[in-house]
Amino acid sequence: MTDGNRPSHFDEISEFDSSTLFKPNVPALVVSNSDETGSNIMTASWWMVAGYDPFRYMLAVNQKSYTYDIIEANPEFVMAAPSTELVDALTLAGMVSGRDIDKIDHLGLETVPGKEIDVPLLADAVGNIELSVIESFEFEGTTYYFAGVETAHVTTGGMDGRLLSLDADILAYMGSDWAKEDATTKHRYYAELTPENLQSFPGDEIVESLPEDLREQFEE
Repeated sequence: MTDGNRPSHFDEISEFDSSTLFKPNVPALVVSNSDETGSNIMTASWWMVAGYDPFRYMLAVNQKSYTYDIIEANPEFVMAAPSTELVDALTLAGMVSGRDIDKIDHLGLETVPGKEIDVPLLADAVGNIELSVIESFEFEGTTYYFAGVETAHVTTGGMDGRLLSLDADILAYMGSDWAKEDATTKHRYYAELTPENLQSFPGDEIVESLPEDLREQFEE
């Protein structure tokens, strides 16, 4: 049913700004590796969890990119969760092609060997996930890789139970915008998350509001 008050309740935004509604998020630094040319990094926001048992991720890669060429030749990659120390890498890796410059060397990034795959991990990342491609499909110049988790790593002390610790220097990406009219590039904005910001909301109260037959399945 159409609500006649919608125009006064919402401001319309562009399709490009629509992703802002789901930030902050953690963009991935995707590491790939070529036996001929070495390792490369790419900034990726087009990824998602794509399976639970076994656990899988899906990564979208433009077929014009250097990362696409590398993964096609060596179907495995690392998704690194950047710390705030890697904000330069996050910026440059999304602007410059690895065909033109060795981004890892240029940025002075420290890497360590992967455990299960022949792709290095980023030492200064909050964590790294080693992935092997299971399947892929193409659509409008982009290849979508479904990849299984071989193993995952987090910085020492980086987990608080099953949650990522807010002491782990998480880079919570808010998006980019022009800060000055004469600037060459946009500013990248990220939120500072600290343990004091964290709140928890138990589900007991909303479960208790359910009809009894539905509530019982949660109370068993």
